[in-house]
Amino acid sequence: MNRLLLAVTLTLPLCVAQQPAAAPDAPSSSPAQGGRAGRAGRGPANDGAPRELPSNQETGVDIDRFIGYPSTAFTKVLNGGLMTRSMLRNGDPYHPGPMGNVLEYRDECAVATLEPHFETGAMESQEIYFYYVQGGEGRVDSGPGTESYNLHAGVGVLLAPGAKQHFVNTGDKQLSMIMVTWKDNNGMTVKKPIKVVDSNTVPFGNNRAHWIHMGKQMFNANDGINTVISPIYFPPMSYGGPHAHVPGVEELWVKVGSDEGYMILGSEIRRAVGNVAFLSPPNGKTTHSSMNLNEEHPSIWLYIAHRAPQNSQSATSAAAAPAGVSR
Repeated sequence: MNRLLLAVTLTLPLCVAQQPAAAPDAPSSSPAQGGRAGRAGRGPANDGAPRELPSNQETGVDIDRFIGYPSTAFTKVLNGGLMTRSMLRNGDPYHPGPMGNVLEYRDECAVATLEPHFETGAMESQEIYFYYVQGGEGRVDSGPGTESYNLHAGVGVLLAPGAKQHFVNTGDKQLSMIMVTWKDNNGMTVKKPIKVVDSNTVPFGNNRAHWIHMGKQMFNANDGINTVISPIYFPPMSYGGPHAHVPGVEELWVKVGSDEGYMILGSEIRRAVGNVAFLSPPNGKTTHSSMNLNEEHPSIWLYIAHRAPQNSQSATSAAAAPAGVSR
């Protein structure tokens, strides 16, 4: 049933695009609708209807290089207790290279888990660490005698360089988190050693980006980072408006939870069962979107975005997109 709905949903925009009543896209020399998303492909047709961007076969992009699955990664141990499985890593998104090594500004995106009643050491690192709890319960602090914060699904943790991190799983189930690390912060200083945000208590932003994205702002330039991090909710039976990104834009998406979804990258589709991460190829041609075919529940994808700043001022503005808006 889901496969039939997927085929119908994807065919519909192509059919609509052939109708004269549709509004035309900007010419190929102008930005795509919405400005920051990238080029508008081959421009309007003779009848004024919008046309699609080039196919993956035309652009030569290998989308599987931009997708990472924790199930295919070797498990490493971090801080004496966290078991991590890498999805995407630092590398070159513009030229052929190892699978998954496509992050221009981040160092790694991984799944990190802590077994029931385990605890880690008190690790100190010169990297910035971000964690998003997707399951289980626990707490995080900087070691014995320091302030601790409760962890449960929907909680995000931002740790500054030099801050010690100590995790404890206080429950009977595995503590499961999405982990992202980076060093290059464009000269910005992280405001707090540890900041914890419970997204369950954060309201949705007023804007819906790309048709249906409903976002909850967690971290941005106000926290001293060059990155916007938000959980984005996709309503049942919906998908975001496909759009592309230009060189210098690093937009990382990570599926949260164990349900099934779909990733649309250019002219190809991939299933996303459980945790999956993908980078929108920064070539101005390969559109991306995520799809939720569940008829009852929203799906959650983490939005982690960075734009190459020209100076510290633009670094701040690039990282300060309003809640609910993925640029």
